[in-house]
Amino acid sequence: YLVQGQKVMDVVTRKAVKLSDMGPQYRLAQMFPGVPPDIREKYRFDWTTVTVPEMVEALKEACSVKLQDGSRGIPPHPSVANKAIDFVLANRDYLGRRMKKTLGRWTMHHASKGDFEKAKEWKQVWKNFLTLENHISAPFRQILQDAEGRVGPNFGNLDVRSFCTGELYERIGNYVVLKGMVAHWQQKVQDAIFYENNFEPEEGSVLYLGKGDPRRYLADSPILWSLQECSQVFKRAQEMCDLFVGDEELFGDFPPEIVFLEEALKIKGGTTLRKYMIDEFCPSRGITPEGLREGMRRFYQQLENMQSDPYGEITDKVEQLYMAMAVGTDDARDPYEPYLGMDSSLDPDNPAYFETYTFNHRKESFVSFFDSSYNAEKKGTGAGGAFAYMVGPQSSSSSSAGREDNPFDLGTILSDLGLPVDVGEKELRSEPDLFADEKDYEVPEERRVGRRHNLGWLEKLDVPDSEVRGMG
Repeated sequence: YLVQGQKVMDVVTRKAVKLSDMGPQYRLAQMFPGVPPDIREKYRFDWTTVTVPEMVEALKEACSVKLQDGSRGIPPHPSVANKAIDFVLANRDYLGRRMKKTLGRWTMHHASKGDFEKAKEWKQVWKNFLTLENHISAPFRQILQDAEGRVGPNFGNLDVRSFCTGELYERIGNYVVLKGMVAHWQQKVQDAIFYENNFEPEEGSVLYLGKGDPRRYLADSPILWSLQECSQVFKRAQEMCDLFVGDEELFGDFPPEIVFLEEALKIKGGTTLRKYMIDEFCPSRGITPEGLREGMRRFYQQLENMQSDPYGEITDKVEQLYMAMAVGTDDARDPYEPYLGMDSSLDPDNPAYFETYTFNHRKESFVSFFDSSYNAEKKGTGAGGAFAYMVGPQSSSSSSAGREDNPFDLGTILSDLGLPVDVGEKELRSEPDLFADEKDYEVPEERRVGRRHNLGWLEKLDVPDSEVRGMG
């Protein structure tokens, strides 16, 4: 089942994720894990005073174990300490993506200064934390993958009760898939509107070419991208989600953070949102505003571990909602800002600072393609030629050409969603021959902005088992 893609692999056990045999309540606990009150009290940060260096050191200590040589350090990959799992769960809503970025910057800070022993040490912490995040989120990802198997083949079926019933954890998974689909196609509609209003871009416009899914440029594009098609899919997804939410048997017993997400997205204005949360929603649900905000943050951390397509848009919405909920409270404090914001890029003494540099790139790479837009006016050439070479000529007809005049072609839509639907044989374009430049790549000054070229420290850090790859 792992090979067939039906099961999520637990990176620690290297086996398929196993949901609990002890019943649906235990599976719900796997979906939204926590720790006992005494463990929480022991490890929980005081968000009103904690600093990022303190958080990083506490995480490093929690992840460390006694090694075979008698020293203390990070266990060999993919092992993780039980103490580390408790620590991360106690502070799950304070770690996540921003801690991943912080540990990466800590690592690259030392590498850019030539201290590769320190860089290796922090890289081990970074990798161990990524493993913990993957391990902890695995049941959530498995539950959503199972939900995709129920919802996907029934896309367009308005009898949602026929395929969305089940235990609470299963119904939450169904809802997240539906809500994620709504947010995903809403963004596609907005992208299509952008293209409709900017049909003739200026030559070499990076904004235009970088908007939306680049597969829209392919001849015989395999995706839906026209405004009409995207609007039809978005409307049907919204109808399915509304029917699910309106069914008390399906949605009535959902946890407060999920219910609040559904209601809050209909409220305009942060002040109105916070007033509704404090005066109406929390009292009616028997939860404090602080508890609701924490639940929303923990939900966000689980979503953040999902693949960006198609969950990126709903993840962003949950993050934006939480930020609006936190305005004017202690939760709005952000100790990460000095280490992930602009200040860290300007102060060499900041532990998150590292010197960036430019790389050589292949002539037919996307970096080269976008760089050509800087030189379009200077050289009288644009990015279009490089793009056409990579993906072939753009289709002269709409993405809906050749299809039946059907406002809701399920076969096409299911194919676009990645489901096993027989859509016929496609003509595939062979990949162009790619080769590395023999001389130093000329980086446009607009992107180089005074940076040095090919310093090499990232390559030294990029050992075979590293997650870090060359960046431009």
